[in-house]
Amino acid sequence: MKRDRSLAYGLLRIALGVNFAGHGLIRIYHGVGSFAGSTADHMAKSPLPHSLVVGFAYAIPWIEALLGAALLLGLLTRVALIVGALFMMALTVGVTFNQQWDVAGQQLVYSALFFILLYLVEYNELSLDHLLRNRHQASRIQ
Repeated sequence: MKRDRSLAYGLLRIALGVNFAGHGLIRIYHGVGSFAGSTADHMAKSPLPHSLVVGFAYAIPWIEALLGAALLLGLLTRVALIVGALFMMALTVGVTFNQQWDVAGQQLVYSALFFILLYLVEYNELSLDHLLRNRHQASRIQ
């Protein structure tokens, strides 16, 4: 039973990692400046300061790519999940200030996935975190 839960956890964590890594890497590939510019244009009617929007938009692809890689590998998983949840909250602030309620709903799904994975992190056995923890414990025993 626990093996099935660990497998399900690993598959969900990896699926979220693929999604985030894909978002970030394709935006980096096409040019972070282009992404930041189009995001700023899209957010022009928002009450958020333009410089804040542009600065954050430059960081988004890199945050997505790093979170995605960490989730794919299961490396620093707990930290990645916390950062991911906070990241989703920040994105949600932006889209709600821009009154993009459909996007806010989609982001709520991502937020729920981060919260669920964090809540069930004890099942994160198919990960580098688990492998490194077991190696560390084995070396302390010897």
